[in-house]
Amino acid sequence: MSNSGGRRLKQWLMEQIDSAQYSGLQWEDESRTLFRIPWKHAGKQDYNQEIDASIFKAWAVFKGKFKEGDKAEPATWKTRLRCALNKSPDFEEVTERSQLDISEPYKVYRIVPEEEQKLGKSSIMAMAASSSGEMTDMDCSPAAIEELIKEEDGCSIPPSPEYWPQGSFTAFPQHQDPLPSGAVGSAFSQMMISFYYGGKLMHTQMVTHPEGCRISPQQHLGRGGLYSSDTMQSVHFPPAEFIEYDRQRHVTRKLLGHLERGVLVRANQEGIFIKRLCQSRVFWSGLGEVGSQYGPVPCKLERDAVVKIFDTGRFLQALQLYQEGQFPPPDPTVILCFGEELHDLNNAKSKLIIVQITVVHCQHLLDTMRRPQPFCSNSNVEIHDSAATDQMARIYQDLCSYSSPQRQTCYRENMPITA
Repeated sequence: MSNSGGRRLKQWLMEQIDSAQYSGLQWEDESRTLFRIPWKHAGKQDYNQEIDASIFKAWAVFKGKFKEGDKAEPATWKTRLRCALNKSPDFEEVTERSQLDISEPYKVYRIVPEEEQKLGKSSIMAMAASSSGEMTDMDCSPAAIEELIKEEDGCSIPPSPEYWPQGSFTAFPQHQDPLPSGAVGSAFSQMMISFYYGGKLMHTQMVTHPEGCRISPQQHLGRGGLYSSDTMQSVHFPPAEFIEYDRQRHVTRKLLGHLERGVLVRANQEGIFIKRLCQSRVFWSGLGEVGSQYGPVPCKLERDAVVKIFDTGRFLQALQLYQEGQFPPPDPTVILCFGEELHDLNNAKSKLIIVQITVVHCQHLLDTMRRPQPFCSNSNVEIHDSAATDQMARIYQDLCSYSSPQRQTCYRENMPITA
C-alpha cells in the first residue's frame, strides 16, 4: 500500500532542510541520510517560540492546521510533526544520536530507503498506518499504541484493599488558631475533575464530598458497598463511544478496561491525596511531595501507596513569591495520565486519557491575586460581596503562616521519571 501522506512529508521536510532557514534543522551526514531537528522544551528559560517552534509551525501551516491570526499552539504544532514522523515509514528516529540534555537539544532521524521499507519492519508499519483512513495527523503510530495495550494486558496484579489507610491525612496542628468556621473543610475539599481523550475535553465534574471521590469507568461495580454514594462521590470516565475516530475509540476502550477499579482522590487543607487501585499504570504531575521546589516533575504512581500529589503549603509559598514578583504563578492543577508515560507536559493533553484535577479554592486564590479588583471571576466559583473577600484574605494569611507538618509514614514517595 502507498502512504502518500508520508511521501509528502518526506519531500516537504527535505526541502525545508535544504532551505537552511530553520535554526537547528540540518543534515547530520554528508550522504544526507540523517538529519537533526531542534527539540527545545517550551519550559526552558531561553525558549523562543519564533525560532524554536518555527519548523513545527511551518508544518502546521503546510497541513492547513494553522494560519496567521489563529491562536499560537507551539506544543500542538510539535506534537503534530512528531506524530507524523513516527507514523511515516520514511523516517526512523536514531535515539542514540539524539541530544536532548544540552542547551540546544535536537533529535536525529534517519531517512529509510524505499528498498528497506519493502523488506523490513517499516513496511508493516506503513500498512498499519495507511489501513486506518480515519487517523488524523495527531494520532501516533498504531503499532506503538498496540504495544501499550499488550503491555497492559501482560500485567497480572492481585487486588488491593479498597479503602484509605487510617491516619492517611493530616489536619492543621492542634495549636493552630482555627480558621473561619466552615471555610477550610468545605473550600479545600472542592475539586474540578476534567477528562481529556486525545487532547479533546470530554467531561468536567465538580467534587464536593469531604471524603473525596473514586474515579473509575461507568461499568465498575463497588465491592461490598465500601464506596456507596453516601461514603464517597463517584466520578466516571466518559464512555469511549463519544470519541470521533474509530482507531482512537477502539484503543481507548481497551485502556478503560484496565482502569476498572480506578483511583481514589481526596482533597483537604493539606492538599490532594491519591491511591491507585487500577491495573493500568498512572503517571502524575503537580505540586506534590517530589520534584523541584515549586515546579512539577512527572512521576509514576505506585500501586496501593497513598501519595500526596498536591501540597497546599507549597502552592501558597509559591503564590506569595508570585505576589512579590519573584516567581511565575503556581499551577493549582494536577495532571493524571493513564496507561502512557508522561514526559513532556506541553503535550500532555494529546495522550489517550488525561485527567486534570483543579483545586478550586487554590484556583480562586490565584485568580484573586491576578485580579485584585472586586473581585474574582472563575468559571466554577464566584464571590462578589466584600465580606467574602475579606474572609478569603484572612484565610490566605492564616494559611501562609502555617507550617506544614512532617510527612506521615503512610506516604510513599515516587521516583521521578527519567526521559
